[in-house]
Amino acid sequence: MRRLAGCLLLLLATTSAVMAETRFTCDPPRGKRIELGPSAKSADAQWIDDDLDTIHPAVAIDGQTLSVTWGATPESKGAKLTTYVFAAARRDATSIVATRVDETTAEIFRFYFGSKVLYKLTTRAATSGPDGKLPSPFVATYIASCREQ
Repeated sequence: MRRLAGCLLLLLATTSAVMAETRFTCDPPRGKRIELGPSAKSADAQWIDDDLDTIHPAVAIDGQTLSVTWGATPESKGAKLTTYVFAAARRDATSIVATRVDETTAEIFRFYFGSKVLYKLTTRAATSGPDGKLPSPFVATYIASCREQ
């Protein structure tokens, strides 16, 4: 009897752990970025459409953990996929949100449960490249519709 109860508890624990994680695949996002022009003044800013057809984000949610995979599909030339795992994402009844910050970039990822939409807001500071040129800073906003796997 104890063995049967132990097996049932183990089955229940593993089933609930598997069911706790929800995965979504997303369509290519749409969005724009704004870049400052050569004068680096706001009056010189331009909205630019990004070509994101090869980007297919994926989202996994497990309690307070949000994982977002962002990048080009493996079939794309020069494909690069990056997965960000946010262990302490902020979650409420409607969405889960997480931020990532490094020396030059700040990103906010927010996934809405009802509409199954992933938003990504990125800001990047200007940093000099290997050629010594300073690219303009930019802000980009992307939206991707997702579906449960």
